[in-house]
Amino acid sequence: MAEGATHRMIDTNGIKMHIAEMGSGGPTVVLLHGFPETWYTWRFQLKALADAGFHAVAPDLRGFGLTECPRDSYGNFKLTPLDLVGDIVGLIYALGGDPVFVVGHDIGTSTGWNLCRMRPDLVRAYASLGGPFVRAGGAPTFGLPQEGGFYVNRFGVPGRAEKDFARFDTATVLKNIYTLFCRSELQIAGPDEEIMDLVTTSDPIPSWLTEEFIKVQSELYDKSGFEGPLRFTYRDRMRKFELMAPWINIPVTSRCLYITGKDDYVRKFPGLDEYVTGGGMKRDVPNLVDVAIVPGGHFVEEDSPKEVNSLLIRFFKE
Repeated sequence: MAEGATHRMIDTNGIKMHIAEMGSGGPTVVLLHGFPETWYTWRFQLKALADAGFHAVAPDLRGFGLTECPRDSYGNFKLTPLDLVGDIVGLIYALGGDPVFVVGHDIGTSTGWNLCRMRPDLVRAYASLGGPFVRAGGAPTFGLPQEGGFYVNRFGVPGRAEKDFARFDTATVLKNIYTLFCRSELQIAGPDEEIMDLVTTSDPIPSWLTEEFIKVQSELYDKSGFEGPLRFTYRDRMRKFELMAPWINIPVTSRCLYITGKDDYVRKFPGLDEYVTGGGMKRDVPNLVDVAIVPGGHFVEEDSPKEVNSLLIRFFKE
């Protein structure tokens, strides 16, 4: 576990949310993880931010780790964008109600962007790692591969990923997903393949993907299961855009920083790099102060913690 972190449960938006925190007395930084992650992905940032004088807070998001996720009257997990933003609003008020700095990674970035649009009064500044802005309502700002075997589309089919994962123990599933997402190319399975079949024993394992990391993550996913995280991340995408329709074409006015890994496979999404570097993102996020490209792939907070920590601390201290 992250040495020096304290853990507690807080009440927010009708659920009990687990948070890990380090540091006290300084400005608060809330860290929003992605998939297949938990609060533990931020262990390097928790310490660095605390050492720099910040109060760093890393929750398990709704349905992940030790945080609850209720079901609706139809038995489905309540995981709409409004639920997720409401959770973070409640967390901020539970921490005192003052505006906070926010960091998001992967799918956690969407909740960060939505928080900036819905409650800009609660955001001092926002740093997005690997997840560029996506307009509310209608179509996404950039494209996604349309192949049925693309991992986003496969994971979006209810039950298919769960059946795929069930062939392995939790530790192997997580190790395989991290290995796939650390590649610089897109992950697309053939017609007769499942996503787990794309990983081989010869695939290089990143140095940060330690046995301790997998052990901590596995214990948390054994508690939460994969259904909630998969729904949070990949399912009901059109419904999510429909719910965000009231915020269509509203720009993000918060002061923002975008950080991406040089070899992040997300940069291969059709039109994404052009959108980020060609002025489209600056149009939608007028107070975007920088696009920083650091060494590493999708998990920049793990691949390049020193570079990421330095960028975050400098940005927030400004």
